[in-house]
Amino acid sequence: MRTRSLVVFLSCLLTISCADGASSKAVPESRRVPGSEGAAGIGDQYFPKSGNGAYDITHYDLRIRYTPSGRAIRAVATLDLQPGKRLASFNLDLVGLTVDRITIDGARARFERTGSELTILPRQPLRRDQAVRTTIRYHGVPQPVIDPAEENPDDAVALGWIRSRGGDVYVVSEPTGASTWFPSNDHPADKATFTMAFDVPDNVSVASNGTLEAGPVRQGRRVWNWEMAQPMATYLATVVIAPMREQRTQSGAGIPIRNFFPPGSYDDAVRNFAPTGAMIDYFSGQFGPYPFDVYGAVTVNHELGYALETQTLSLFGSDMVGTDLDAELTVAHELAHQWFGNSVGIAHWSDIWLNEGFATYAQMLWQAHRDPEFDLDEDLAELRAGAEKVLTRPRDPGRDQLFSTAVYARGALTLHALRTTVGDDTFFAILREWTKKYRYGTATTEDFIAVAESVSGRPLGDFFAAWLDGDAVPPLP
Repeated sequence: MRTRSLVVFLSCLLTISCADGASSKAVPESRRVPGSEGAAGIGDQYFPKSGNGAYDITHYDLRIRYTPSGRAIRAVATLDLQPGKRLASFNLDLVGLTVDRITIDGARARFERTGSELTILPRQPLRRDQAVRTTIRYHGVPQPVIDPAEENPDDAVALGWIRSRGGDVYVVSEPTGASTWFPSNDHPADKATFTMAFDVPDNVSVASNGTLEAGPVRQGRRVWNWEMAQPMATYLATVVIAPMREQRTQSGAGIPIRNFFPPGSYDDAVRNFAPTGAMIDYFSGQFGPYPFDVYGAVTVNHELGYALETQTLSLFGSDMVGTDLDAELTVAHELAHQWFGNSVGIAHWSDIWLNEGFATYAQMLWQAHRDPEFDLDEDLAELRAGAEKVLTRPRDPGRDQLFSTAVYARGALTLHALRTTVGDDTFFAILREWTKKYRYGTATTEDFIAVAESVSGRPLGDFFAAWLDGDAVPPLP
């Protein structure tokens, strides 16, 4: 994610030149075996109610029919999961919406609703490591939620399935908005592959994650089938339903690019995103091969105040695109997340610097690559000097500081300090090993430190403790 406020901040310092659905009948306590309930939370200290414990979802199959006139969806979500222990019940996250029916491997299951928790009780307890298919039929009008990481109501950001005033639909979910439109284990620690089919009127297009196969028009409607073959965190799942034109191109090395732009701004958008192919090839050389089958961007006719690195299809508001340097660096930032944050995901939100610090440093690398007169050392020295008082620790910054300047800027400074400490060749070898070792998985700051020490052959614990955990910003080496 890259916010408009961050664009302004960094450009100043870096540029020198629910209403719940009906509950089922209460389940007798005799059905509940102590110790066999799935936790109503995955254990994240920032979002205790986010995600759920004791199982792993491997695949989501979402079939969603959208009716613009009533703003409603009617949907079927089929979840393939594996319990981590014997389970007499397990939870999913779902905000609002009405659950009509749940089956587990074809057998009807009971369920309960408490706030955003959907508790499912199978007829027979699920065995550990048993492959389980849970199908949930549901409907309603999705309602966005307010970003729980934002303490100031004046800065509150709506998350999830959002319908703009113009009638377009778009989804931006970081950190906890996915459960507004599908039942999920809504935490980045549980990644899964996705199949998503959207049945919509034929006067709109649908942009989503992965690769596309659009069906024929039947009775004024079309089904858009999207396949995300590599594991994805729930907050990175997106859909945009609006009148759009698709652009297909590729990078110089042959990575397919497909973009979706509003018809009225299509030509401008094509120019704005023209550097994407060169960025993909440059970052592939620095970070390792591009991790997915395709990439692209989608823009919406709405000012968001930020852009989001939704997997394989970064989403931009109308205020985040343009031909100026800030807009180009935003494109680079969201692209870099495909390596840092998407392919290599975080296991805990407290490690968000592994996403944002890396993407921020990547956009600076791109600026240095495109502009031989851009002095990265000098600009980062100015960044440290000009923002030292606001650059608190980037690791475990606190929930209300999840997207703070410290996470982005001091995270980038940490990487530059590491680079100057171990040398260019070793530094980029560390990044390539990082993206290779944890490709399509999740990792922690401790994992990154271990990779850095292994590749460099030197102890770096004190270095990272000073840069990531100390109150004072260390001097750049």
